[in-house]
Amino acid sequence: MILDELKDGILNIDKPKGLTSFAVVQEVKTFLSVRKAGHAGTLDPQAEGVLLILLGEATKISAYLMRLEKEYEATMVLGVSTSTQDEQGEVLRRIEPKVELRELNEVFDKFLGIQEQIPPMVSAKRYHGKRLYQLFRQGNVIERTPQKVEIKKLELLSYDMPKVKFRTICSSGTYVRTLCHDIGEALGCGAYMSHLVRMRVGNFKLSDAPSWERKELFHQKIQSISEALSDFPSIVVTRRMARGIGMGRQIKNSEIINVSLSPSEIANTHGTFKVSDEDGNLIALAKGEPASGEREFKLLRVFNPEI
Repeated sequence: MILDELKDGILNIDKPKGLTSFAVVQEVKTFLSVRKAGHAGTLDPQAEGVLLILLGEATKISAYLMRLEKEYEATMVLGVSTSTQDEQGEVLRRIEPKVELRELNEVFDKFLGIQEQIPPMVSAKRYHGKRLYQLFRQGNVIERTPQKVEIKKLELLSYDMPKVKFRTICSSGTYVRTLCHDIGEALGCGAYMSHLVRMRVGNFKLSDAPSWERKELFHQKIQSISEALSDFPSIVVTRRMARGIGMGRQIKNSEIINVSLSPSEIANTHGTFKVSDEDGNLIALAKGEPASGEREFKLLRVFNPEI
């Protein structure tokens, strides 16, 4: 069966400020008349920018898209700390910021690389089955375990006391509001995030995303699953094997026509492969694993488009 791009694809949209990611998904689902939809990573209601909407069978690649690196442009306000690390929270502390540009650049440099970050209480992370933001709204604040994130780039764009605008490229799981808070603590004056725009998720750029007001462009902007996974190594199998995969059978080496990596390269990677038939139709995702010197592939996701 062939995937239908209009029902089984990825839509990169420019989420406006004020809408939840869930609300955007529901409205897109209705507008495009698709039965199943989701997103690849929550964007806070007050944030703007790239939100990947997954349609139909594309919901099966959510975990892979969520691992992609992110790029943001953010503005933080120095001298004020809040309970939510943004402008909507209760003000906890005010200090007159006396920060020189040199000091700001030095602190930025210290936040590059692998960092430990404590998820904010207003995040969507779960604790005993409940979202942290749900517990926070009930007046509960719990101890959170720090998690490792990577700040790959931290570039100062403008500094107009007390506002600091910057660009960051970071790993999945990084909370930019917490980055602002932590930078403020390192400067000794506190800070909160006042504005956030997600500029990029992997190769999905804000410059390519239609605005929320241009819904008539949504249909033509849907990208196929295969295009979204263009960086993944690939396996081509026979039509007979493709039918077998659709019925739940594992991949047989004798039915593989081509693999984009050599056996030695497969042995050195545990990456995910796209699986296509000899007509070029994407049918599954598989994990490459070495087995007695041979290549072996274990199915991870099988795409079953609606007829």
